Amino acid sequence: MRRRVFFGLAAVMPFQAAFGQSADMRSFRAQVLDILRQKYPQMQAKAGNEDSLVEIEAGTINLTNIHGKVRQLPADKRQAALLDYLDRMLERVGQTNGADRDSWAEMSQRLRPRLVPPNIRLTLPVELLLRAFATGALTAYVLDHGRQVDYVQRSMLAPWGVDSQRVHDVAVANLEALSEDVEIKVSEAKGGGRFTAISTDDSYDAARLVLPRFRSRLLVALGEPFLAGIPNRDFLVAWSADAPSAKFVERVAEDSRQQPYPITGTIFRVDQQGVRPATTAELRKR
Repeated sequence: MRRRVFFGLAAVMPFQAAFGQSADMRSFRAQVLDILRQKYPQMQAKAGNEDSLVEIEAGTINLTNIHGKVRQLPADKRQAALLDYLDRMLERVGQTNGADRDSWAEMSQRLRPRLVPPNIRLTLPVELLLRAFATGALTAYVLDHGRQVDYVQRSMLAPWGVDSQRVHDVAVANLEALSEDVEIKVSEAKGGGRFTAISTDDSYDAARLVLPRFRSRLLVALGEPFLAGIPNRDFLVAWSADAPSAKFVERVAEDSRQQPYPITGTIFRVDQQGVRPATTAELRKR
């Protein structure tokens, strides 16, 4: 499996030196601004009126929690953790920016499904619109604005004049359309069988397991049923039922613990009827 990388930013910041000098919040903010300008060059980011604040068009990022969490980590993990925290924070900024007052006709074009872990309720608002997907994962919905997304809240539905099923159907249809050109490249697995890995870096790779048409393409490529893992937001791996599962299971579990935006280490069985967790017996085949 291909490992995630952080856009080649290792040379941007001397993290080990900076964090070894008891940097105050103002110098930490300067580091964050440098990262934002490198990773998100189109974003207008500037220092806020308090040392812990960064202002962007969509709202304000408070660095207090990030500073405390990153400073406590081992030196070799600080850079990756800071980038991960910033990505997560940017996904949350702007959730109350008036999206619920915009027209359904406009917002419906931006809807996408996103698979998330069950514990997302601990970090995002309780009014988040969620739908059961399968054991180990939930389907959330986002409004994709390009550099930023807003998670759909239940309070948005009434102003839009739609119900949750309509949101789901439109979000799935939008991502299906965007996924038509995503290549499913099949390789031979060690020990027999076939597998494919979907990693386009568009932040919807795991969510493609929600899509009926995309699953049908996987069924054609791998046979029915096939097994799949969605360890994190940006990765979907699937393999034929006659392929040895042990190594796939091991790597899915590892990635769900170590990679950014983790979802679940659960392995799923996929057929024409849908998606469900694979049984122990199904994983022991071959």
